[in-house]
Amino acid sequence: MPANPLADLAVPPEEMISLPPKPDSNSGFLIWPMSETFTMNYKNFSAIYPNYLDSNKTIKLGRRIAAKDAVSEPTIQDIHEALASLSIRHVIQPHKGYSRDAVSRWDNPGRVLVDLDGAAERGVLDGALGMRPDGTFDLEDDVPDMGAGQEGIDNGETTAKKKKLMRKLAVIIRDLPNRKKRLIELKAREDAEKLKSVESGNATSGGTSNGQGGNRKKKGKKKK
Repeated sequence: MPANPLADLAVPPEEMISLPPKPDSNSGFLIWPMSETFTMNYKNFSAIYPNYLDSNKTIKLGRRIAAKDAVSEPTIQDIHEALASLSIRHVIQPHKGYSRDAVSRWDNPGRVLVDLDGAAERGVLDGALGMRPDGTFDLEDDVPDMGAGQEGIDNGETTAKKKKLMRKLAVIIRDLPNRKKRLIELKAREDAEKLKSVESGNATSGGTSNGQGGNRKKKGKKKK
């Protein structure tokens, strides 16, 4: 039997790239408070995706409050910490993704299911409507009321509650210690990568210049 002429081109098994399996979107749920892990009924909780609070996103990509009231690149961890500070029951679903924004499904995945009714009954949402970081209020915004429930479209009352809560969460998220630490570390990594890129570019440029300079012949006057 003739040998395979392409055998030498085959990639060895140890050098092959194996992609991790896609996580199950219905797994990895985290219940807060943990004491209700086996008893909480979150079927009627409302979903909040990071996009809903992200000032960098457009309305088309999911932002649900005015950009001036939102916060830059919040994560589900930020939302969780803000909700926990308000003692609001919630469920973290780390493998869920916002369907209208393919980028966030990879770069900033997850969503949080929130007990809006429980928060309203306890008075957590009182005075939260339109509150900005500077203490002023904007009772209306130009963001349309679009579907934001787990599966269907929230009614007007639920949407109003959710907007109140999201504005309040955005204010809290801005000052979270873990978020500030994460942003500082992220900026340090970005600066280091930029510096490395500049140094690499300078080295390449210098080497090319020296190489060209070594091959150049000096021009002089021709002897008569």
